[in-house]
Amino acid sequence: MNNSCKFKIVFIFTFWLVSLNAQTEKPLIEVRSVVDTALITIGDRVNYSIIIERDEGLRIEKPGAGLNLGGFEIKDYDFPEQIEKDGRIIGRFNYNISVYDTGKYTIPPFPVAYFPSDTSQQYKIILAPAIDITVMSVLTGEDVPKLIDVKKPLIIPFDYWFWIWTGLLIILLVGGLFLGYYFYHKRKERGYLFTPPPPPRPAHEIAFEELNILFATDLLEKERYKAFYSELSLIMRTYLENRYFIYALEETTTEIILDIKKKVEDKILRTNLEEILSLSDLVKFAKYKPNNKETAHSKSITMDFIIHTKEETVEEEENTTDPKVENDTDSMQLVEQADDIAQLKDNELEPEKTIN
Repeated sequence: MNNSCKFKIVFIFTFWLVSLNAQTEKPLIEVRSVVDTALITIGDRVNYSIIIERDEGLRIEKPGAGLNLGGFEIKDYDFPEQIEKDGRIIGRFNYNISVYDTGKYTIPPFPVAYFPSDTSQQYKIILAPAIDITVMSVLTGEDVPKLIDVKKPLIIPFDYWFWIWTGLLIILLVGGLFLGYYFYHKRKERGYLFTPPPPPRPAHEIAFEELNILFATDLLEKERYKAFYSELSLIMRTYLENRYFIYALEETTTEIILDIKKKVEDKILRTNLEEILSLSDLVKFAKYKPNNKETAHSKSITMDFIIHTKEETVEEEENTTDPKVENDTDSMQLVEQADDIAQLKDNELEPEKTIN
């Protein structure tokens, strides 16, 4: 064998030894990404793992719980204890992920930072490879619904009659509210809506009418003085209340006289009124029995008080022959007749009765 052949054999053997050594020497760090399946249906879960194998003296930044996995959502995770084997450390980071739409998705490459030594501040990046996942629908064949195009917008025709009737209804409603408001204020201002109520009867007309009825009764003949004077007091108090607008029906005699002083200037009329009311109180509450002269005098001053304090109307001033004036004359004649009868009876009776 010549020298040339020997040299070739030595060269080939040396190259084989170097190649073998290069194949058996492992890198400082290796990163792999694996899944248990690359084909799933909607809602299924995929077990995704990042496996990091490194030398013991190499420091890394471990993956955490919040990875960015594209369209996938992390449902659960598990980081088991790292193991040591042949001077190397193997760590596994497991994630349970899912997606809720069909199509092809990619779990993006995840960068892992590592430092050549514990004291080194310079880091390098190595990527966990990306993985493609296909998501299929759970419906297949005839079960897959056909997509229908969106319908065109529905055009609603303009309804003229609807808007005409709506407008008329609004007009009627507004008109009704206006009329209601108008009539309400009209009634509030005038006290009536359409026909005005009849004017109230004058207080003296009512009093004369009631006095004529009272004087025509036989209460005095039957000596029912309490009933007679109770009615007489009621007629006078009602007249005072309607004529002067005082609370004569609720007031005492003293209170009435105090109020009348502000209304009636004639002192004689005020004295006569006090006499009527005081005598009525004596008969009602003290069982006093008046004689015929006192009764006739009470009738006379009662009529006289009403005649001189009645409210004069325009018609009465213009027409003195008004029926109301004739009624007053009749009333005076009735009182005069009662005075004459009482005078005759007084002459026949014994001296006046005294208070019991």
